[in-house]
Amino acid sequence: QNLCALVPENVSNEEAVFTVIAAVGLQGIRLAKPSYGETFLVSGLGLIGQITAQILIANGCQVLGVDPDERKCSLANSFGVKTFNITDNENQVEWCLKNTSDLGIDGAIVTAATNSSLPINLAAKACRKNGRIILVGATPINLSRNIFYEKEINFKVSCSYGPGRYDKSYEVDSIDYPLGYVRWTEKRNFQAILDLIKKGSIDTKELISAKFDILDAKKAYKLLNSKESNLAILLNYPK
Repeated sequence: QNLCALVPENVSNEEAVFTVIAAVGLQGIRLAKPSYGETFLVSGLGLIGQITAQILIANGCQVLGVDPDERKCSLANSFGVKTFNITDNENQVEWCLKNTSDLGIDGAIVTAATNSSLPINLAAKACRKNGRIILVGATPINLSRNIFYEKEINFKVSCSYGPGRYDKSYEVDSIDYPLGYVRWTEKRNFQAILDLIKKGSIDTKELISAKFDILDAKKAYKLLNSKESNLAILLNYPK
């Protein structure tokens, strides 16, 4: 029961299906503790990055986004994110400083999936002193000590959907954490996402790249493994 959340009446199944993966981004944001008016960088504009950027905007933050895929940059831009294509550019740090009046970003959510620690270290270079960096994606953690030391940057790795994840007593035995001590569990994060979708603060419809009937699942996986740029591929089951 701790892994179930009631879908509001005006939220469709095609929207609600994004709840769990959106909660991954939300948990990273919770660790960053953004405040209204701060500027955050989202490094990696894949599915989780796109949703994370939208949640940050809903929190009243200015959001910068970087990715090597121009189509993903354009999509994020349509949500209100100021984007930068890093394919042929190496001045990501200068771009971040330019867009923060040389103050530096207040924090960064790294949602990239790569074999390099570069996204983390570039985010650190772009941060102001005492900035925050949260790793949500899958990257190695080889930090440049001097950058983190001189700026006293706070770095955390976010764990999935939130408190309760991987805890047998919570997920299997359904023993909830007291709200007064753990405000946002994974279930309560699910509920928060559904509320954002209900209010129209998150647009998931534009994230859908393709839809397939479950009987055509092989075609869906073939598309997923192709070189085409895909975000979300939905599988529809018969009622």
